[in-house]
Amino acid sequence: MGAARYIGRVGGLAVALGVGSAVVLGGQALGTPVASASPGSSETSSDSPSAPAARKGATKDRQSAPTSRPATVRAAIKDRPTRLGESGRHRVSSTTPKSDVVQSITDRLSEAQAKIEAGLNRRGGSDGQDAPAVEKPKATVPAEAPARGLSFVKPNLPQPLRDHAETPAPVASANESIDTGLADEPTAPPAVTVKAEPPAVQVAPVRGLIETVVNDIARTLAGNSPTAPSTDSPAGWVLLAAARREFSAAAVSPSVSATGGITASPSVGITDGIIHGSTGATSSTGLPLTYTVIGDPSAGGKVRLNSANGTFTFLPYATVVDSGGTEKFTVLVAETTAFDAALQQIPIVGAFVPQVLVIVHQVPIVNDLLAPLIGKSEMVDVNVDVGALAPAGTPVAYTVKVTSFDGTPISMNYFPPSGLQAGEEAPTIFSGAGLSSAGDTNPYSGGATGVGTFRDAGYNVVTWDSRGEHDSGGILQLDNPFFEGRDVSAMIDYVAKRPGTQLDAANDPRMGMVGPSYGGGIQWVAAGTDNRIDAIVPTISWNSLNSSLYPNEAFKTSYAALLLLSLVTSGANINSQLYSGILTGGLLGILTPEQQALLAGSGPTALVNKVTAPTLIIQGTVDVLFPLQQAMDNAQILDANGVPVKMVWFCGGHGNCETPAGDSTEMVESATMSWLDTYVKHKGEAVDDGLPKFQWIDQNGAHYTSDLLPTDPNFIGTPVTASGSGGLLGIVPILGGSGPGAAGIPFGLGDGTKAANAVNVKVTAPSGTATQIVGAPELTMTYSGIGTSRHVYAQIVDDQTGQVIGNVVTPIPVTLDGKEHTVTIPMEAVAYTLEPGHTATVQITTSATPFLNFTQFGVIDISGVEVSLPTAGPGANVQPTTAAREDLVSV
Repeated sequence: MGAARYIGRVGGLAVALGVGSAVVLGGQALGTPVASASPGSSETSSDSPSAPAARKGATKDRQSAPTSRPATVRAAIKDRPTRLGESGRHRVSSTTPKSDVVQSITDRLSEAQAKIEAGLNRRGGSDGQDAPAVEKPKATVPAEAPARGLSFVKPNLPQPLRDHAETPAPVASANESIDTGLADEPTAPPAVTVKAEPPAVQVAPVRGLIETVVNDIARTLAGNSPTAPSTDSPAGWVLLAAARREFSAAAVSPSVSATGGITASPSVGITDGIIHGSTGATSSTGLPLTYTVIGDPSAGGKVRLNSANGTFTFLPYATVVDSGGTEKFTVLVAETTAFDAALQQIPIVGAFVPQVLVIVHQVPIVNDLLAPLIGKSEMVDVNVDVGALAPAGTPVAYTVKVTSFDGTPISMNYFPPSGLQAGEEAPTIFSGAGLSSAGDTNPYSGGATGVGTFRDAGYNVVTWDSRGEHDSGGILQLDNPFFEGRDVSAMIDYVAKRPGTQLDAANDPRMGMVGPSYGGGIQWVAAGTDNRIDAIVPTISWNSLNSSLYPNEAFKTSYAALLLLSLVTSGANINSQLYSGILTGGLLGILTPEQQALLAGSGPTALVNKVTAPTLIIQGTVDVLFPLQQAMDNAQILDANGVPVKMVWFCGGHGNCETPAGDSTEMVESATMSWLDTYVKHKGEAVDDGLPKFQWIDQNGAHYTSDLLPTDPNFIGTPVTASGSGGLLGIVPILGGSGPGAAGIPFGLGDGTKAANAVNVKVTAPSGTATQIVGAPELTMTYSGIGTSRHVYAQIVDDQTGQVIGNVVTPIPVTLDGKEHTVTIPMEAVAYTLEPGHTATVQITTSATPFLNFTQFGVIDISGVEVSLPTAGPGANVQPTTAAREDLVSV
């Protein structure tokens, strides 16, 4: 369920369960859609057993209280509209003979004209008279198109193509910008011009019909319009895509009618191994144009098309590269009228308008009739002569289906480093995507997991669609070592045999791995089962899915629902047992032993003990799905086994960074590159990564470092303690409880907020210097009660801001049988600076939206509460770095 893109307010949500990419990665997030096709398929594209190491301060139970921790849900992507009736629209190609173009257009227009005239004569004019004769349109064809294979200078592409062909310019979230990309791509002169005047028919009845249908749909669905911000992949969240649209057609002049023609001159070039180009389309009316891939690449390649300006990057299929062949794909170029723009502003309905228009533009006769309303369109063939662009031996980016151990095809994308020459070799980075996200096909993407980041640093980059998702086959098993783990090994085998791959030994590439959430979990699994991996950088990943999704036997209903939505909307083919687990967990708040066993068999868990690759763990301080304790558990195991391990905590993750992010972006990106350069690029050399053992950011955005991990006994100082007398609380769902957070519904459901119905225990800062609270606080509670509830919930509120520290809420198991019980349990870990004179409040409340459960009722009498907050002691040698930089915000 991609660092710049996964450090943000909507961080892990779009990354989802790995579950992918708007958080850190949003990453990227956190996966944007990409038109693609492989033989026999099509694609649209852009997120365990208990760990052997015990947690510090484990439950000292007088009533048994298991310990565990949260999980995530990545933004999903919609399938692109299917192609209809190819013969029904005019086709423009850079290689089609002029005579064929003219004849084809003439024949089709004549046929269409005859049908239109016949229909008008049957119906008569609006006054009951016969319709007047319609003058036949004229077609003109200017000069020949330039030769293919033209090479361009590499355009300036900071982060291009975050949208997809059929996706309109997306609404950016508060923490993410959408780059149109490839805007500077040079364009060849026009090759073919087709002009056809629309028939003089009356369109008022058509307009009235469309408006009536749209208004009826709008009235029906108006009450269901969500209000959450967009995530990394707006097209994927189908039910959420219409959020907060503002009516505006300023970009389209209502006074301009769509009566002219569209000129297209496709051009293709190659720069640094990346095939790119432009449709070169313009409209004689001056109306804006949109671009949609309606004919997938003929041999199985993938095209990433900018729907706003018609520029693209293209990954040919590997066999086409090897044979020096040619691929072709088709783009629908359509004018956008004021009427189109107005329809897209309608709540809910507007999100589907672009897809409907793409279909209508491909329907013969209907398209011509509606042209005055919806604009003209043309189909443009783009021919890519790979052999001419990239002679044998030339490094070139491509896509391929790698056959895994069981015959499952895994869709893999390969990118050479910038500047790599024929015969040269480079180390390789595997970058995994979040759950529901496709493998990154953007050769210029940035951030700590971006393809462009590593290409510019001299690495080959491999991305892929995980098993059961997008263009890969099989059934999704949640990073299971027997399935997804073996898929990675199959890809390593493939890459080891390809030119340009630096090897340590036969069939052993020099390689590392990066990726957020689901793309982080697969690193633990792959490194635990395949020792050819030289270094890993798992980001916002987990140790145990049970302790993440089912902490203390409380089901994380909010993220489970988003996970289900993510998987369904992305069309994933998943293990059916996952559906039953989400159902029982959502309705009853429980998982059966069989469902827990399924989670126990997926992801790291016991495999962490098998990892020998140097590991840099990156986790989010506000990650409410995979909280900090998940990273601490993994780090403690590796450290005990003598594996090189360091850890970074940034403001982000599967949650919302509502405090200053500090230097989160810079810290994560620089640490990632330093680690991989040390253990991959310079493997075996005497190179120091230059990183502290542990670095983190507090709630103020201040950056601190330590020579010890927070799990090291020498790191721990004197705890800050407090106690309270408790109180009587009524147990009802939602009312007076914690959450949702500032992001609202659904994106804030996993975040805690200050509760009104709560027992409060005040914690006062020690006098003197600021105290660093780092790790898992411990809570002891004595209570009695009656009711159906199995949990109450604990959190810590920063009294200076009123915000829940880290947004995290800890479920506390209770037995409401009328008897007195005492339970001691570790709360979720936090990173917090308690300054002199400041206070924090530990709250115990009876409901929380992250664990929303409508079966919980009753009353609880808490007779005593004690809390102990862990601190960084003198042995930790905590060092503050530069002051927080509030200009560096997460995206």
